[in-house]
Amino acid sequence: MVSGSFVKGVLSGEGVPADSGFEWRFIDATWFQAVSYIAVMALETLTGILLLIAGILGLRASGSSQRWNHVQKLTFLGGFLGLGIFFFGFMVVGGNWFIMYLNSQWNGLEPAFQNSVMTITMLLLTVGVMIGGHLMKDNGNSDS
Repeated sequence: MVSGSFVKGVLSGEGVPADSGFEWRFIDATWFQAVSYIAVMALETLTGILLLIAGILGLRASGSSQRWNHVQKLTFLGGFLGLGIFFFGFMVVGGNWFIMYLNSQWNGLEPAFQNSVMTITMLLLTVGVMIGGHLMKDNGNSDS
């Protein structure tokens, strides 16, 4: 999770060299920084809740591939929301627009990349299991 200081530091360009030429991109309005922080916290919380519910429902439905596949809608919803936060929000917007890669104090690109890779891996594994369940069903090896 990010802190309010992190969001403020990235949006205001604190830690970016003064001669970078990107000063016009930075946002010093404290109300915008506060709204941005609240939005990030709300989206991260929603992502966690969706994935937690999906995990619980997935475990409860693990006896039937058809039921398990059905509850994975929440997994995909949570996963894509997480990608929206970490890949688009932090890497694209924070990294490129707010020049986080030049920021000596507030560079969250590495954790954002790690979270993005883990989320993509989780989504790919979920798709793989779903495909395996469909193949088993097509071959008559499924319980559903």
